[in-house]
Amino acid sequence: MPEGPAWERLGLALSPGEKRVVEVGGREILVCRSGERYFALASRCSHAAWPLADEPIEGSQIVCTLHGARFDLRDGCPVSGPARKPLATYSIELRDGELYVSLNR
Repeated sequence: MPEGPAWERLGLALSPGEKRVVEVGGREILVCRSGERYFALASRCSHAAWPLADEPIEGSQIVCTLHGARFDLRDGCPVSGPARKPLATYSIELRDGELYVSLNR
């Protein structure tokens, strides 16, 4: 029987538009909320490793203001350059008011 993804309880609550960097399994993960949806992705831009924790979210995109790259929060793919490599994304769930993330994509 195959094992399901291992889930980690994050122990944080986010308001719409809020984001935080958490460490899970030795990885820095940016957890953010846009509207009623939650996202978990790599915390640094894939172009220049710029930290994304303080960068703006516009709709379903996060903007790296260092060079103007934009990433889709849903799949981590770059929407505009100079970044070409997607951000790693992770499964995230809200269960009974608690956020859980899985490093198994």
